[in-house]
Amino acid sequence: MKPTTRSLYTDRLDPVLRWLAAHPDADPDLHQLADLACLSPYHFHRVYRAMLGETVNATVQRIRMHRAAAALADSQAPLRDIAQRAGYDSDAAFNRAFGAFFGTPPGRYRTARSQPFDSQENAMYPIAIENFPGVTLAVLPHHGSYQNIGPVFTRAFMLAHGQGIADPAAPGFGVYFDDPEQVPESQLRSLAGMVVAPDATLGGGLERHVIPPCRCAILTYTGPYNEMAKPYQWMFSEWLPASGMIPADIPMFEQYMNDPRSTPPALLQTRICLPLK
Repeated sequence: MKPTTRSLYTDRLDPVLRWLAAHPDADPDLHQLADLACLSPYHFHRVYRAMLGETVNATVQRIRMHRAAAALADSQAPLRDIAQRAGYDSDAAFNRAFGAFFGTPPGRYRTARSQPFDSQENAMYPIAIENFPGVTLAVLPHHGSYQNIGPVFTRAFMLAHGQGIADPAAPGFGVYFDDPEQVPESQLRSLAGMVVAPDATLGGGLERHVIPPCRCAILTYTGPYNEMAKPYQWMFSEWLPASGMIPADIPMFEQYMNDPRSTPPALLQTRICLPLK
């Protein structure tokens, strides 16, 4: 695809991604989405799949499943209500879909996530002290629950790829400014983006953010993105006090080592990075 064509489609599809993120409960209508993109409904799905690497239904399912997982872990909402919000009228159908996505049925998932934090889980979370070289990122800002940042990553990746300023194979980065245990959800601030050249020209709402070279404690985590509360808890309540290290005045950031569109959640690899003095 020519760079100019990719850039055009990027601009056309950005309103679609915004709409899907803002209306996760709605059933996408082909003609409505095509109108948002100013594309023919005969060709919309092909263009979307070529640009995003997945279908509209796959995007919507990913958004809904991550929201369902968060509801199972963080609320006492009945399973029936969570299934309906995810678009399933049948508990059995939701159980199958959730199990296929996360590798475990929703009831078992909720039970496992309701267990209290166990400080003896340290063997699960290897930490290494590394000199991080620093990167320049093209990012989009996100305000609100960190659990809802996924669609922002989708938009940021599409914009960066569409503008030809980022390698499609490059890992994504998330920057997280606030502690969700202390800051109200509506006030949480974060960034979603990927590495670009320091002098890259940014458009489409992308902003430049620089993570400076720094020494970091890097915890390597394998598993679903929405289950990272426990490694964070262990890092700050167990590892940091015992290490004698002092955090630097640089926000936490995460480096995502594989693609959530093609990797099962249980196999997703994340480097949780704590800058140190």
